[in-house]
Amino acid sequence: MHSQSNDIEISQLRAAVEDTALPLSERKDAAEHLVKVVVKAVPDPADDDPEVVELRTPWENTEITKLFSKGPNTVPLSGHSLPDAKAKVLQRRTLRAALAVVVDSTANQLERLAACERILEDHPQISKWRYNSYTPERMLVEVLPADSVKWDALSWRRGPVPVVRPPRELSDVWRF
Repeated sequence: MHSQSNDIEISQLRAAVEDTALPLSERKDAAEHLVKVVVKAVPDPADDDPEVVELRTPWENTEITKLFSKGPNTVPLSGHSLPDAKAKVLQRRTLRAALAVVVDSTANQLERLAACERILEDHPQISKWRYNSYTPERMLVEVLPADSVKWDALSWRRGPVPVVRPPRELSDVWRF
């Protein structure tokens, strides 16, 4: 029932975003609310969800884990607690929901811009965006095509990897 009511609300909001008879400000408000509803519709992960289980799994005791265990941004090497792991997975999935809207070329531009705005608000730590005064419009222009490649932390060994659609992380959508 909850999902069906979300689907109806999403359909109504999409119709409002598309309705050119409405003032632009109302259409923008509808787009912002639409992105909020889409992101809020992401279900909480289950205790046995593979991503939750992965975060709860302790790291092996190696030299690299010792490196990550020091400094201000330490990683919980013994694994995350269940509530922390579930919160982190939910955060990842809400980001993925917003990213999916950004890369959806069939979605209205106002909806895509609203998703970019949400990502900007949720990720103020990204220096490229902060120092260069990025706007949602600029972010939308720089979205990587589906056939692009990205460099990840291990790419120096194996070379660039294709971006993923639907996107799983920010680097599947933008270059950093």
